[in-house]
Order: sequence, then structure tokens, then C-alpha cells
Amino acid sequence: MMSIRQRREIRATEVSEDFPAQEENVKLENKLPSGCTSRRLWKILSLTIGGTIALCIGLLTSVYLATLHENDLWFSNIKEVEREISFRTECGLYYSYYKQMLQAPTLVQGFHGLIYDNKTESMKTINLLQRMNIYQEVFLSILYRVLPIQKYLEPVYFYIYTLFGLQAIYVTALYITSWLLSGTWLSGLLAAFWYVTNRIDTTRVEFTIPLRENWALPFFAIQIAAITYFLRPNLQPLSERLTLLAIFISTFLFSLTWQFNQFMMLMQALVLFTLDSLDMLPAVKATWLYGIQITSLLLVCILQFFNSMILGSLLISFNLSVFIARKLQKILNLKSDEHIFKFLKAKFGLGATRDFDANLYLCEEAFGLLPFNTFGRLSDTLLFYAYIFVLSITVIVAFVVAFHNLSDSTNQQSVGKMEKGTVDLKPETAYNLIHTILFGFLALSTMRMKYLWTSHMCVFASFGLCSPEIWELLLKSVHLYNPKRICIMRYSVPILILLYLCYKNQKS
Repeated sequence: MMSIRQRREIRATEVSEDFPAQEENVKLENKLPSGCTSRRLWKILSLTIGGTIALCIGLLTSVYLATLHENDLWFSNIKEVEREISFRTECGLYYSYYKQMLQAPTLVQGFHGLIYDNKTESMKTINLLQRMNIYQEVFLSILYRVLPIQKYLEPVYFYIYTLFGLQAIYVTALYITSWLLSGTWLSGLLAAFWYVTNRIDTTRVEFTIPLRENWALPFFAIQIAAITYFLRPNLQPLSERLTLLAIFISTFLFSLTWQFNQFMMLMQALVLFTLDSLDMLPAVKATWLYGIQITSLLLVCILQFFNSMILGSLLISFNLSVFIARKLQKILNLKSDEHIFKFLKAKFGLGATRDFDANLYLCEEAFGLLPFNTFGRLSDTLLFYAYIFVLSITVIVAFVVAFHNLSDSTNQQSVGKMEKGTVDLKPETAYNLIHTILFGFLALSTMRMKYLWTSHMCVFASFGLCSPEIWELLLKSVHLYNPKRICIMRYSVPILILLYLCYKNQKS
């Protein structure tokens, strides 16, 4: 973190200037395995070990959450109707559509029942595929019909095991994101451990299985991991195309499975816009990400029978232009999901509402402010302390980089002086920094959204503790800089925290 990239200068120099601060650390790390004569062999070994651990810890997390669910409800020992009753509130409603599709004589009749539904709302016939995000239930019911598993697995188990399986993908994606940011899989391991040990505040899948967020957040985590990799400089063309494909698929699936998708992606768009405005992000890559967001949302709009909520969404309005946004929202008659806008207005004191759905959200505890005791639980595992430590340093670095990027520093002499003594913030780090700050404010205002923030908190805190740039900056600030000390700090601190977490869980 020792040089500023000048986007206003010649673009060709950007790649070569990107990571000069890490050269010394990389050389040292290449010497770590004394028995290895090949850097390539060490890299393959590290990738193999790290990848294996990622898969194992993802599967173990999935099994652990499924076991908690079983122990809490004795799910395998109760009757079928009792299992269905265990899906409380809207969870039961979502599961009923899965069951409805399975009980339909044919798939065509099942689709017809969802498109012309007269059971969900009294005295009304509504299109459920347009009104709600239930394509996941439709897909799962089709999969259950097609696969030869009916004799071995009951429909309800196929449903819940799919959700617990997605948790394995979720944790693996968090692991990979932290690994990509820090350069070591030890960071990913710490992120996964923090996610599990803080599960009260990172997930509620074991007791609210069918909730939309439990379907959507694993795809959101994959998207963040893919964006983190995409923002790296000097990617090979094939790697860049494959990463863009992964971003598109994960963004589309995230948008398809959660009704709050456009608001989450609007915050992402604000992150991209902020970084692009501060010259911390390549403009071409930001444009690609804007395009993927709009394309994904429009595809979901088509699948949801041209849902007017999506067509007049704030995300499309922001990405296309404010002028088009105003025209669209005047022309379109937003009805089906307008209660979300009304809820947001009432939530932030922008006006009262008499809408029933909006007031129902306001009455729910999950949509209230984040309780203060959340920070106490997160502090017990050292997660919150580590997060504040890393956040403080990266925010300071971001301000320094933003100041220099926005200042009049085009003079070659001043640039030459700055390159030796100032700091740098990689695009992928800058993206995750603004991401965690915005989602932190969202979580503070709405408790249900804390699961977006706390999971990323695990990633960001573990990345910082394993980051050579963070430790280099700290050691230089106290005049103790040494490449060996950087390696010692970035590996010993997370290992000590992992040992503490293991000891703490054994005692409890």
C-alpha cells in the first residue's frame, strides 16, 4: 500500500504500478517453503490445500446448521403436517407453492394454478409469479419430479436440504472473497470460523428456512467474490470473460430470488459510482457491472410478467439517468410491490402511510433498529474489534487516496514525489470497503438486513488481519517495518484468534 495509481495519467502505466508495494513481501513468501524449489509447485499446493479446506468447511457448516434444525424441532420424528407447520409466517406460504406444484397433475396445470391464484388473497385472482419471488419453488418442484429420488427422499427434505446446501456455497463464497482480498487462505478460514461462531447474527436459516434471503444471499456472496476478482488488474481475457459470466449468473439468480434485490443492487451501484468518481475504479469495469445489473433486472422483469415495480425501480433509474427515472415512475402505475416504497418512506420519516403491508413491516421486530446487544455478541468472538481495527485503517487510506486522486496532481514532479511515500488502495479492496460501510448503515436502520452486513464483516475483518499491506502500513508508521515481521504478523494474529475461537467453543 505504498503508491497511488494516477488514473488521470496514461492508462498503460496503471498495470505496472498496481502492486509495487507487495514485491518485497511476495519474494519473502516465495522463500517460506524451504523444501520447495519451485514457486509454481508451492502455488499449486497452496491452492489445493486452500480449496480443499474451503469445500470442507462449507459442507461442515451445512451439516452443522441442518443438525441444529433437527435438534431444535426433532424434525425427523414429527408428522408431515407438523413439519409444514414449523414453517412459520410467510415461510409456510412459500413452501405451500412448492407443495402445490408437486400436487398438480401436470406441470402445465401447476403453472396455471400459480398464474391464476385465487387462494392467497381473499376475493382476488393474482399472478403469483408476477407478485412474488417464487421461481425457486417452481424450479425445485420440477427438479424433484424429474430426478429419481421420490422413493428415497420426501419432498420436504429435498426442500430443506437444498437450502442447507446453499449455505455451504454461501460460506465457501465468503471464504474465497477473503482469500482473494488478502492473498492467503488462512484469511478465508478465519472468515468462515467467524461466520459460524457468530451464527446468531450472521444467519437464521435453521429456523426460517424458506425465507427469500436464505435463497438469495448465497448468490449475492458469489457475486461479491466474482466482482472482487474481476476488479483485479491485468486479468487474462479468458479469465475476465468467465468472471463476467459468473457475475451475471449470480446477479440474475440473486435478483430472481429476493424481493429486495433492487435495493441491494442500488447500493452496489452507488458503491461503483463513488469509486469511479474518486478514480479508484477503472471506468470500463464499472460500466460492465452497471450493464450486468440492468440486464439481470430486466430478465427478471420479463420472467415476472413485466412487473412494474422492476421497470420503475430506483436501480434502473439510477443506472440509466435521473431524467428517465422520473418519466418512468410517472408513466407506470406501481401497485404490486409499492408497499416496499411506502415502508421505506415511513421507516425513515418521509411520510406516514395507511398501507396494510407497509404497516405490517413496520410492526415486525425484524424491521426495527439493530439492537445494541448485537455488538456485544460480535465482540465476544473478537469479530467486532477486528472489524473496527481494519475498517479504521482502510478508511484512512481511502481518504488519502481519494484526496490525491481529486487534487491537482498532474504535474510530473509532484507525481514523482508522491509515488515513493504515499499509500494505495486496490480497486477490489476499495469496492469491499464502500460495500461494507453502506450495508452497515442499512443494518443499523433495519435489523433484518444485518445478515448482509455481518457476513461481510467476517470477510472484511479476516482480510485485514491477513493483509500484508495493512501490516506494512502499521509497522512503517511505528518505524518497525521489516518484511519478516509482516509475515509473522499476518499469519500469527489470525492463528491466535482461531485458537481462541476453538477454545471458547469448547468451553461453551
